[in-house]
Amino acid sequence: MGYPIQLVGLEGKRVLLAGGGPVAAEKIVPLIHAGAHVHLVTPDVSAEMEEWLPKVWRFDRREVTDDDVPGAKVVVGATDDGDVNARLVAVAREHGILAQAADDKPNCDFYSPAVVRRGPVVMTISTDGGSPMLAGQLRRALEAAVPRSLTDVAELLVQLRERGMKGLANRGRMLRALFDPTITRLVDTGDTDAAADRLMELFDEDEEPFEPGTVAIVGAGPGSRHLLTLRALDRLQRADVILHDALVEEEVLRLALPATEIVDVGRRSRAMEPKAEPADAERIPLMIEHARAGKRVVRLHGGDPFVFGRGGEEVDALAEAGIVWEVVPGVSSVIASGASAGVPLTQRDVAKGFTVRTGHDTAGPTRGELPPDEETVVVLMGLGAARDVLAGLVAEGRSPDTPALAVSGASRPGERVVVGTLATLADRIQEAELPAPATLMIGEVARRALNEQDRNRAAAKRGPRATVVAV
Repeated sequence: MGYPIQLVGLEGKRVLLAGGGPVAAEKIVPLIHAGAHVHLVTPDVSAEMEEWLPKVWRFDRREVTDDDVPGAKVVVGATDDGDVNARLVAVAREHGILAQAADDKPNCDFYSPAVVRRGPVVMTISTDGGSPMLAGQLRRALEAAVPRSLTDVAELLVQLRERGMKGLANRGRMLRALFDPTITRLVDTGDTDAAADRLMELFDEDEEPFEPGTVAIVGAGPGSRHLLTLRALDRLQRADVILHDALVEEEVLRLALPATEIVDVGRRSRAMEPKAEPADAERIPLMIEHARAGKRVVRLHGGDPFVFGRGGEEVDALAEAGIVWEVVPGVSSVIASGASAGVPLTQRDVAKGFTVRTGHDTAGPTRGELPPDEETVVVLMGLGAARDVLAGLVAEGRSPDTPALAVSGASRPGERVVVGTLATLADRIQEAELPAPATLMIGEVARRALNEQDRNRAAAKRGPRATVVAV
């Protein structure tokens, strides 16, 4: 296999191109883009070549001769006569000049890739000389698929890099710019000034903290990379190490940057066979080891790490080890499966709620009615009726001492968490003047928030983003 290199060092240099047909027209494109002085020699010019004539440095309408070779930086034989092309290559080699004969691998010192250019973005396609027709066809497909607006977007990014917006320190900001749909829409409408302003806004924004030695427990969603959250994408592309479940799709893992270490710590291999050792024995020590080595670690779960995942156990272990952690929720298959099938989980006058159970647990599938102390109750849009909701759960047989919490503005800068019990939470919400929207969570899992040590760690981790109000 040949080594793909971008044409460099040809700007202002004479390149001999013999031939004027469609094949020669394909060859001239990367030469013109490289700034070469193309010396075209051919008695006839095709319609494909005609459009390039204004950009040709010199055009001789005649048959090519051996005397045209000396002094050229590169020689390309693309006539209809294979013997002529081979002769030009032989003469060029005698003079120490790189040369190629179209569609003749033994007489090629290099291969000309098919090129798609969008401003400073250059995409090349090569078949190692095996099928120029295929390379050309793929180029035409890419030409149609890649929007012309990419030219302006790329040029804007180049300008920012020239203004000092480069290096690993700005990687996250650059990625945000690349995935910001506003920029592309503004460029599509021709408003490049507004697009440039938007780029500067993104670069001026403070980057979300993801410090070395931190573990991000991230939900990858149900499969498709298009259902990742923006924060999940940010963490994936800033990670030094990704420890992923066996069921995380390859298309998600391919979003990681090339230098990222990717480790499968799932319970099953890609062949769906049991691993020799339990993943639990490998995963948590690996997270701690990499974090203590000063790496940014992503523990990547399928779906959401807190919905029948092991995110809770991992958070406990990290907190115990003194490792800074965060959780990035993912789209759970609980939500995605129904959405994909067009089936709502709730619908007015049809379904007033839903429970989530597992078919794979240490005790087997969940069956029957769950005991109150084994069930987590989540109430959406329940802030205004919190007192009635909580009293109703007590009336159903739950202990008034059951842990409960309310989360207002979850994930927002002003996020607030109020903790209590079924007996006290309504008063705490009123005292805190907790604003809507808020979600209520009731059950033994909420006891974590009642623990003073965990509460302090969460507040320190989240900084000013979250306020925890004690019982």
